[in-house]
Amino acid sequence: MPRVALAIPCYVSATRPSDAGHAASVLRALGDDVTLISGRCCGQPAFTSGFRAESQQVGMELLRAAQPFDEVVMPSSSCVSMLQHYLPSTFEGRKSSGAAQIGARFHEFASYVAGHSAIGSLVLRLPGAVAYHDACHARRELRISEDVLGLMARVEGLEVRRLPFEAECCGFGGVFSVKQPEVSAGMREAKLADIEASGARILVSTDLSCLGHIEAGARAAGSEIETWTLAELLARALVKVEVRRDQ
Repeated sequence: MPRVALAIPCYVSATRPSDAGHAASVLRALGDDVTLISGRCCGQPAFTSGFRAESQQVGMELLRAAQPFDEVVMPSSSCVSMLQHYLPSTFEGRKSSGAAQIGARFHEFASYVAGHSAIGSLVLRLPGAVAYHDACHARRELRISEDVLGLMARVEGLEVRRLPFEAECCGFGGVFSVKQPEVSAGMREAKLADIEASGARILVSTDLSCLGHIEAGARAAGSEIETWTLAELLARALVKVEVRRDQ
């Protein structure tokens, strides 16, 4: 059996630690024996701010923690993209190759679950309607949107409402929202209007970073939109199936 780790991004540990339990419950339902790696940073905030040496130092700690495992599952498309596409470029020579090799073991939660050999054994049921926000890194860099939508389609009774302007960014972009707050807020307002028009009161996405940004704007505008990560949606939808020992 492969050694599987669940790596919880630092911002998830800080802002919504319950998501670790949601993701772990889904992986265990698939039969994985999961080891938790929590609170370590992928180095993305430093990298996008131009601090490459600091990004390398922070990211190295996560790579070291992940090294003993065959597969590392991470519920954040932006973090996985950083580890696969950008962090190795901060190293040179053999260290860059080593970072790339470990980075390749990281899988975004949605793509890992969608491609799991036991996915057919999951019983998922949750009546209701949700809107779907397609996070930029999931859509453009990892290209896992179809995996996400396929998983949501497996949930019996769930109506998934696609947004008319699904491809548009929510305006977060990490450091971008700090450096260009007016532009970021304007993009968020457009996204909120799109969500409100769907009529759904729950918004689902792969990335808590996007959801946190959207939820902050919603609260400021007096909206009561609820935000769930995909891991939370699947955990809520899990139906426990009792297996008889005499079968």
